[in-house]
Amino acid sequence: MKKEGFLILVLLIIWIAYVYQKPRLTTDEATGYAILCLNVPPKKLGIKAVEIYFNDITLGKLSIDTKSGFFNQFTNQRELSVTLKTKNGEEPTVRMDAYNGKCLEVTDPLK
Repeated sequence: MKKEGFLILVLLIIWIAYVYQKPRLTTDEATGYAILCLNVPPKKLGIKAVEIYFNDITLGKLSIDTKSGFFNQFTNQRELSVTLKTKNGEEPTVRMDAYNGKCLEVTDPLK
């Protein structure tokens, strides 16, 4: 019984260490996920798809923010905010999970 409890404790510590130090997306990956989110937005966001091509945009700003909530802060969870500048002057901002690129929110000039 003691052996199993010790094994579970060790595995739990390893899992927490991994979750705490998970690799975040690179700048190119984050930009790609942001464009994908604008081209094929999740239905829950309630926005229309926007035809944006990788060559039509430049990266305006990339910021990494801490997620709110006790568990998210305990496990060092982060969000990325990617602001893209298009040739026609729009600057949509896409907020996404910093580890898997899941689109959470799109703000600014999109309707």
